[in-house]
Amino acid sequence: MLISMTGYGRTTFALNGKNIVLEVKTLNSKSFDLNLRIAPLFKEYEMEIRNLLSKYIIRGKTDCLLTYEQMDEKAGEININAIKEYYRQIKSISDDMGLEQANIMDLVFRLPNITTSSNEPLTDEQWEMVTNHIDNTCGQLTKFRTVEGINLEQDLILHVNLIHSALIEVEALDPKRMAQQREKMHNDLRSYLASENIDMNRFEQEVIFYLEKMDITEEVIRLRSHCEYFMQTIEDKAQEKGKKLGFIAQEMNREINTIGSKAYHADMQRKVVEMKDELEKIKEQLNNVL
Repeated sequence: MLISMTGYGRTTFALNGKNIVLEVKTLNSKSFDLNLRIAPLFKEYEMEIRNLLSKYIIRGKTDCLLTYEQMDEKAGEININAIKEYYRQIKSISDDMGLEQANIMDLVFRLPNITTSSNEPLTDEQWEMVTNHIDNTCGQLTKFRTVEGINLEQDLILHVNLIHSALIEVEALDPKRMAQQREKMHNDLRSYLASENIDMNRFEQEVIFYLEKMDITEEVIRLRSHCEYFMQTIEDKAQEKGKKLGFIAQEMNREINTIGSKAYHADMQRKVVEMKDELEKIKEQLNNVL
């Protein structure tokens, strides 16, 4: 089963007279890339929160919001010392530069740390409750990613099967292609030399040498093997499979390109184009697979 890197989870709960909002969103990324925005109440637990999230998410660009909305009328207290110091410094600068001082207080109240938080530290029981809600939110996220992963899996299987079907048609065209190429070489030779001047033994040797270079048997076998390995990897119980599937897709691309370079046959080239088109769709979808 595949897991998508796209997911979403949201939880709200009450704590210390506040409505806590916990929101986690993930998108595709090569690694675990966390953008964490948390209220001052939880600052001392930042590392614990990061560790909890990384345990569930593993890989993906992650935005986590952990903040609160006031449920009561209690507000933070004004930081009088900070206001006085800000005012003194700004007034001193204004005096030195001969600037107007009418709007000093407006400027002061735009500066940081003007109010002090009235938050009390969390107790062990309260922090345990927060971690439980983080677990629940990550559970929602995992469920979302699992559902998305099922859709990705179905789409990838479809494209791999289409590549395999096109490969079967390529195999069916191969004998006709070789016969046509042999006939073409014979006709070209007869257009330059009279029949009595042709050394058929030498001609057969050259034909065999040339056709060996056009042979795609190994490429067909390897591509079929890569398709089967791709399907086996999808069914693997490992949780993180996106990178491995990406490597297999690279090998599939190599074999398809080699078949195309050896084809010299219009119908076979069309099948190669179809396989490359399906493979591009696979590679695009793999960007979202964990």
